[in-house]
Amino acid sequence: MDAQKLGAFIARCRRERQMTQAELAKKLQVTDKAVSRWERGVGFPDINTLEPLADALGVSVLELMRSEKQIPPEVSGAAAAQAVSDALELAREQRRRERKTALAILGVAALGVVLLLGLDGLGWQPDTVLFTLVGVVLPLACLCGLIALVGYGLWRKRTGRPGGQAFALAGALFLVLLGLCGLFALAGALGLGPVPG
Repeated sequence: MDAQKLGAFIARCRRERQMTQAELAKKLQVTDKAVSRWERGVGFPDINTLEPLADALGVSVLELMRSEKQIPPEVSGAAAAQAVSDALELAREQRRRERKTALAILGVAALGVVLLLGLDGLGWQPDTVLFTLVGVVLPLACLCGLIALVGYGLWRKRTGRPGGQAFALAGALFLVLLGLCGLFALAGALGLGPVPG
């Protein structure tokens, strides 16, 4: 299913029914930002929203899934099967996104626990905590992120997909890492903190 095509279809049907994004969002009990995202092709409606969305737009679920109005409204078996297949693929994609989000939250929580344990091990002394975070944790996080993003970008390029965003983020992490090295070199030259001069 093409997000851009679906978004254009939703926008066209909404305008035909003379509804604003806010009015459509209210009918579906979602935010107007969600409707805007769908219409821009940034995301898909939730699988549970498809039927109410089709009703609100005055189209069938099949027409919504195919992103085109049926004339005549008779539906072939192949078209219905394709619409069901598209709906199932949409549901799978939503589950994948939810799984990624859940894993990201779990990773952040685990990192928070490790950080708290590390702070406790340092005795919560502000200067030691600051230099440990800025001098050890942040550079290691930047280095690991840099390596992971370069690897991911190369993998995407190798599989024929764009990897520009991964390389751009890797470049930003590299600049942060260089900035931290410069900051610690300056701190060492000035004799500040636990940095050898």
